[in-house]
Amino acid sequence: MKFRGVRLGMQAGVNSRKPGSAPDLGRVAKMPGYGRRGVLHTRRHRDSRRDQRQQERRGFIIKWSILIGGGALAALMLALACWLILRFRQNEEVAERDAGGAEPVVRVASKFKSPSQEEALALVKKALALRNPSEVDALIHPGEATVLEVVDFLKTLRLKDGEISDYLWMSSLYKNDLQLEGVQVMFASMDKPKSRMAILTPDANGIWKMDFAAFARWGKPALADLLEKKASTAIVRVYTAKDLYFNGPFSDDRKWAAYKLASPDVDEVLVGYCKAGSAQHRAMEAMWSHGEIAVSRATLEIRRVEGADRWQFEIVRVLAEDWVMGEKSWDEKL
Repeated sequence: MKFRGVRLGMQAGVNSRKPGSAPDLGRVAKMPGYGRRGVLHTRRHRDSRRDQRQQERRGFIIKWSILIGGGALAALMLALACWLILRFRQNEEVAERDAGGAEPVVRVASKFKSPSQEEALALVKKALALRNPSEVDALIHPGEATVLEVVDFLKTLRLKDGEISDYLWMSSLYKNDLQLEGVQVMFASMDKPKSRMAILTPDANGIWKMDFAAFARWGKPALADLLEKKASTAIVRVYTAKDLYFNGPFSDDRKWAAYKLASPDVDEVLVGYCKAGSAQHRAMEAMWSHGEIAVSRATLEIRRVEGADRWQFEIVRVLAEDWVMGEKSWDEKL
């Protein structure tokens, strides 16, 4: 007897597919959420919130970075301000201590009429053009140099400093209780600008002449020889300014006063020391008694001290407060 009941959930067998037709997967249920717009919208919403949180985190990091950097900068500025105040007070203390020993400089009346600008420039030009030893005494104070040394120096001046490019009239320079007229001679040098001071001073008869030692920055011995330890003492013509460097045998700032010493003839800047309260100390401080300049020209006798650095020297004499020496040393006058 054949069974003729109803069959549920059954599909036709393979044999029911017609020849050449594609396979049939039957009814396939869709994946949850497939094709719904709500799924894409939800993902975009989550991405937007994540970007917002990242932006907030970046903003938080930037704010803290600014706060930390600003705090560090403020601390640095505060430390710098404290350091500057401390150095300023130290400078004031040293200046007050040094100024206590300086005596006022009394100027005497001019004895001879000073040359005019045109006369001063003409005298300097004529003196620098000298090539005849017999004419030196009429235009130049040779000092310790011989007339042949003066002429030889003037002959080689162009090779040493270059061609003269200009003359600058400095007018009256009252230094060392002497009548002085200054003319700065400028040179067109290839490596760096160079200049020399042509300082005029009258002789006993009132005839104005150029001081050769001041123009040549004459030293005995040469400053370079002193630095190479070929000599223990020397007379030097240098630019000088106050300093605060204390070291080695000059480490006690209560016993010593320090000064920078510089010369166009050497590359190194030296440091000279005077004993506090000495005649040399008073003579050095008198150069700044009027408070007009920070750098002064001076003619000094310096010596090397055992245990000092190469550039450290003791100032044993202050011969002049400029590069022209008078009959008496500047420290003897004070």
